[in-house]
Amino acid sequence: MVSVRHSMSYNHKVGIRGGLCTIGTALILLALPAAAQSPSPARARQWCFATSKLGDDQRLAGCSAVLQANPSNAVTLANRGEMFRRKGETERALADLNRAIDLDPKDAIAWYNRGIVYDDLGDRDHAISDYTSAIRLRPGDPSYYNNRGNSYAGKDDYAHALADYDQAIKLDPKFALAYYNRGSAYREHDEASRALADLDLSIKLDPTYGPAYGNRARIYRDRGDRARALADFDKSLQLSSNNDLDFYARASMYFDEHDYARALEDYDRSIKANASYAAVFNSRCMTRAIVGRLQEALADCEQSLKMAPNDPYTLDSRALTYLKLGNLDAAIADYDAALSAKPAYDSSLYGRGLAKRKKGDNEAAERDIAAAKAINAKIADEFAHYGIE
Repeated sequence: MVSVRHSMSYNHKVGIRGGLCTIGTALILLALPAAAQSPSPARARQWCFATSKLGDDQRLAGCSAVLQANPSNAVTLANRGEMFRRKGETERALADLNRAIDLDPKDAIAWYNRGIVYDDLGDRDHAISDYTSAIRLRPGDPSYYNNRGNSYAGKDDYAHALADYDQAIKLDPKFALAYYNRGSAYREHDEASRALADLDLSIKLDPTYGPAYGNRARIYRDRGDRARALADFDKSLQLSSNNDLDFYARASMYFDEHDYARALEDYDRSIKANASYAAVFNSRCMTRAIVGRLQEALADCEQSLKMAPNDPYTLDSRALTYLKLGNLDAAIADYDAALSAKPAYDSSLYGRGLAKRKKGDNEAAERDIAAAKAINAKIADEFAHYGIE
């Protein structure tokens, strides 16, 4: 599922990650001007609490200076904890937020912000517990329900997730991100019509939010409406130029249409935005192999297998590359390994059959080819697009 999270920091900010839409953490702010470096006590408070746009490092320095004078200032600890979270220093963020909550257990936002830290760590249970504490203290804030819904969705608990999104929308009927999250949950739960209705409304309420177009594109794609799907992916990527998952999804559509040049462009963009997914390297390996960029293809498959060892899909892609290189023994070895993990894999059966035929093992070749065609009657046509017959 592709969605984003709402985090809050004693004001409301929207933060994006590859997942649910969560309202960003909040800082307690005061209407004070910003200042330069090495803060005096007054300046330190300005940096830690000012409403003006300051960098996270400057806010962190201000909060740290305030805490040197008063280590038990709960609000300052909560603010500094949020700054540590933004910088990816989750252990220090937790330490500050733990201390802030110990000092003031009635601070709903501190509970909420700590829930986001736990969400960042993938600890859904602790996140849900902290969001629940925030809700008890401030039951009228829709963002708390939105975030807790995301944590439930992260646990595949869609009943509780949908209930929380419903409550967020009940509290704020114009909450675009909650419609987006609920629509994304509906899509994940195979309720495409409800998903489409929510995503339409999310886009109507906030037409500048790219991922909503991306998730709506997936519904159109799954329904076979390729023109509308591509139009929505185009809009998503116009608005969110670093959305690696939408580049990957659009590339896959181009690949299915045998538009390998465009597919490669989008795989490149996806990897440039986020090089942490083995599947994207595998997809680029396969596409490079098809167009004859065989050494580059091997490099991509090797990278994918480093990230996901023994993945049958990547083994199949590397086998195709070896087959096109004429390294038949290596191709058969990879097809064998792929079929060991996925015995009814039509592509590997057919490819192995072709490799065996080239080696003169015609009887075994025909068995593999027949087995592949029994699974997928169009497998020969697919390999024809790969440049192998």
